[in-house]
Amino acid sequence: MKTNIQKLLVGASVAMGVSASATNPALAASLTNPKVTGVKGVDYLIYEYVPNPDLTATTDFTKLNNDADLETVLQGSCSVGGAFIPSNSCKKGEPGGNVELFANSERLSLDEFLNYNKVTSLTGDVGDKSITLSSLTATDWFGEDLNTSYKAKNLANEWFEAALTSYGINNKLLGTANLFIPKIPNSKENLFNAFRDNGGFQRFSDPNIAYIDMNDTTGSLEVGLAGHFNAVDLIFDGLTDQQKNLLSVFLQGKPVQAAELVKITYDGETSYHYSFSAAESGLIEQGDMISHTGLYDPELPTNVEVEEAPEPSFVLGSLLAAGGMFAAKRKQKK
Repeated sequence: MKTNIQKLLVGASVAMGVSASATNPALAASLTNPKVTGVKGVDYLIYEYVPNPDLTATTDFTKLNNDADLETVLQGSCSVGGAFIPSNSCKKGEPGGNVELFANSERLSLDEFLNYNKVTSLTGDVGDKSITLSSLTATDWFGEDLNTSYKAKNLANEWFEAALTSYGINNKLLGTANLFIPKIPNSKENLFNAFRDNGGFQRFSDPNIAYIDMNDTTGSLEVGLAGHFNAVDLIFDGLTDQQKNLLSVFLQGKPVQAAELVKITYDGETSYHYSFSAAESGLIEQGDMISHTGLYDPELPTNVEVEEAPEPSFVLGSLLAAGGMFAAKRKQKK
């Protein structure tokens, strides 16, 4: 079975970056046992779990509340028989709220994002070691040289290629779809460029942390990220509903799934964590009635040593070596 590692927030702090608006002053806030203070203008959002008053309903809610108790918000999981299985739905009442980092990332243009280096982070302790879960910057995606071109050796291209592979999207499919769906890019390069120029990488830089669990059965750590069960609106921004429906036919009805990325630093080592496989969370954000419908939770092995890879490669997956564990939760944004 899975054991939710709680009590992490005792003494934990959240280092917050400024709002994505360039005109906002830099502000900082801390999570203190486990209340959040000074949230006005700070670039993170806390969503709490709210039961549906209709007891017959299968969907509950998340609700924006930056005064919510973090220890409560960051409880939850999504397991069936002790394991996360994306093809199943989360049990009713099992997932909880989430903390969204760098909440206004999508407001930045590409040029603004390339010049934006502030980070929103959730930090805590794992035993006698520290752990930090952070939003991403342009340098994380594009490297120190900020190379935004297709096929560059950086996280942006590695992640984008992995995403398309997970959906079964290739140049042949795009070329064929383009004949029937105007505005669909006819190649992976065109799709990458459209995604980049329409703010795609900014939109995937603001993870909603749902939880970090230790699986007692497998001995693995699991990071829960709240997101869209179907992220087609995020990947194919600008298409009409009719075009998205046609695209779904080409994808054989499969949802386009992708979690926002989270940067994890544990015991001085850093890695990037993401997933393309979601379970239905049984939740929906009460404000926009769109977000938080999916829960992403790939397992992360413990006791894994992550060696520094020579540039320009980078470490994917997650290092997170053993110990007691932090409690964090899910995310999804409009």
